Amino acid sequence: MRPLLERIVDDAALFPPTRKPMEPALAAYREAAGHPVVGRFLCPASRIAELRRLLIPEDLLDLGLVADTALEDLPAALEAARREPRVRLRSVRVGLAPGADQARAAAVAVARLPADLPCLIVRIRQTPGWREALDRLAAARGSGARLAAEFRVGGPWGDDVPGGGEADGEYVPSPAQVAAFMTACAERGLPFTCMAGEYHTVRRVDPATGAARHGFLNLLVAACRARSDPSDPTAVAEAVASADRAALAAEAAGADGRAVRRLFVAFGCCDIDTPRAELIKFGPVGEDTVA
Repeated sequence: MRPLLERIVDDAALFPPTRKPMEPALAAYREAAGHPVVGRFLCPASRIAELRRLLIPEDLLDLGLVADTALEDLPAALEAARREPRVRLRSVRVGLAPGADQARAAAVAVARLPADLPCLIVRIRQTPGWREALDRLAAARGSGARLAAEFRVGGPWGDDVPGGGEADGEYVPSPAQVAAFMTACAERGLPFTCMAGEYHTVRRVDPATGAARHGFLNLLVAACRARSDPSDPTAVAEAVASADRAALAAEAAGADGRAVRRLFVAFGCCDIDTPRAELIKFGPVGEDTVA
């Protein structure tokens, strides 16, 4: 299981819904960073100066920079990250403007950012043109650019999800929507990440709200199926919808972990303690598989 799980969980504690202050978020990441499942520390581009002020001499953080300002403001944050010896810039994430033509906006983002980025991750919305946007990313990747797509699998409503902007509560795409994104990426050989998802291992229904939330083990198994047969989105959706922890873990244990992770890059999570604890606690996904 280790190749499948290694550095799978990116720390998104600075982002909704937790929105931790920088100092405790950094402290928690330092404590967790030695665990094999913990990946990058995600930081808004607008807060890179704050991050640098709070670093300690011993730090060497794997950093994922998230564009939260206009694209033209991003080069300054990139330069600040590159000048900082206590971070290693691993990825840059950008979203596409709400209401923009997805394919055109993706092409503009790729063209306007430096070609030497370690990895550019573009968030995709399932609005008209989203498959064509994946085509643009895949074509640029085929020309040598290091690119991946990103999809929100849960989190607060906002202007980056269909119908968002004014609504309260949480947006969770259906298993079919998640499957459509994963299989579309697999068909194009385009790596992807998932963001703002559930902290728990498997899909569950929140007893307080009645809302279903996708677990990260579900997403891993769904990615396994998408890689094996991207022409069968129904099977991928069934993996996303499953609540059978033992069956999911057994299927994950039999997967070619390295091959799957070339497709499924990472899972952004606002609480990295819960995934670590549950991976140790539950069944075949146990301590000896990730220690």
